[in-house]
Amino acid sequence: MLLLRKGVRKPEGELPIANDRQTVRLPVMSSVSQTTSSGAKILLQMQPSPASTISGQASGSTTVSGTPRLTDVEEAKLEQMRSAQWETRDVLSGVMKRFSAPIRYAFAYGSGVYKQTGYGGASKPMIDIIFAVSHPDHWHALNISQNRSHYSFMGTLGSNAVAFAQERLGAGVYYNPFVEIDGVLIKYGVVSIDTLSSDLLNWDTLYLAGRMHKPTLTLRRDPLMRITKQVNLTHAVRAALLMLPKNFSNEELFRAITSLSFSGDFRMKIGGENPQKVHNIVEAQLPLFKSRYGSIIEGLPNLEYIGQDLLQQDMSPMARAAMVRKMPNNFYDHLVKQGRKSGIRLPPGLGAEAINTERLVAMENISGLTTKAIESIVARPALTQSIKGLLSSGLTKSVAYMYSKNTKYRSASEQK
Repeated sequence: MLLLRKGVRKPEGELPIANDRQTVRLPVMSSVSQTTSSGAKILLQMQPSPASTISGQASGSTTVSGTPRLTDVEEAKLEQMRSAQWETRDVLSGVMKRFSAPIRYAFAYGSGVYKQTGYGGASKPMIDIIFAVSHPDHWHALNISQNRSHYSFMGTLGSNAVAFAQERLGAGVYYNPFVEIDGVLIKYGVVSIDTLSSDLLNWDTLYLAGRMHKPTLTLRRDPLMRITKQVNLTHAVRAALLMLPKNFSNEELFRAITSLSFSGDFRMKIGGENPQKVHNIVEAQLPLFKSRYGSIIEGLPNLEYIGQDLLQQDMSPMARAAMVRKMPNNFYDHLVKQGRKSGIRLPPGLGAEAINTERLVAMENISGLTTKAIESIVARPALTQSIKGLLSSGLTKSVAYMYSKNTKYRSASEQK
């Protein structure tokens, strides 16, 4: 079951919203007709913050109407990327047909799908795919029967053991890496669609939600997932705004968004991940980021373009506090904990949220508090998920995977 917050008092013409930060339980729907009313409730999380007047307008700064168009160079690059997307989707659609177990929703992500700066063309990276399924135990039973070679020794223990490891350890994902199908090397992860949806809406672990902040390639669609993905992206923009100054560039915004899922990930500290990864992703995929986030940026009244690639946010305590109250409950709880650790007096209880958010955003180090709150969400699931990889991948594959990651780390360090 998913926990969704009803939004804050609406501006005129928007959907009606109940008292701030209340929650409603919403089942994952499987049909478009069932999704309609529930989808509207999810969209309440995407409503803009109330009473948000751009401070730049008040001070007389120049604003740009709507989202600036991509440059001709960016348009050409985006067209190339989309053409490559279609080719990759065709290949991966063929791969997915090799699985008999039912898949509700699927997407591919990472350097195997989208080019990142620093990757040469000599060897293609393994393609990361996520399969969201309705019943993990049943799914693994069918898949073990069909594709026993994909699994480590865990497959011998049966689908119950695999499903237990998937849902009770780490971030709720079970990966089978180094699987070659029709000449394509993939790593596919299996997740309950309830777990995925909850992470997108509530930021339970930010493990998959964080990966979906970056460009992803949808391989199989699901009506409700389309809405929850947009909620997650809106959350990411708001979190990034807390980490940024009044004026900033497009690229700075996208780097802040991309960094969220790497904050607190122990692999960034021990050489298990490329230290230049955030820069590499944004630099190579900037047109995709602009396309992905353009409508969200335009829809937030506390954020506005004041130049081709320059943005300005409303820094008034009222607007920023209202923005924090629209963030996931889990993020708010972690932010409050970090605030108290830094010495801010923040009373407990739902009734204290208005004053708590105003005190938090008034802090000079709100950017650092936000980073620490994100780190505290990410750290434990990232660590336990990696440990679980030893079970799901087996020792040989795990060593090979860690070696490839460390090679990228050393290569990036030498290029500094």
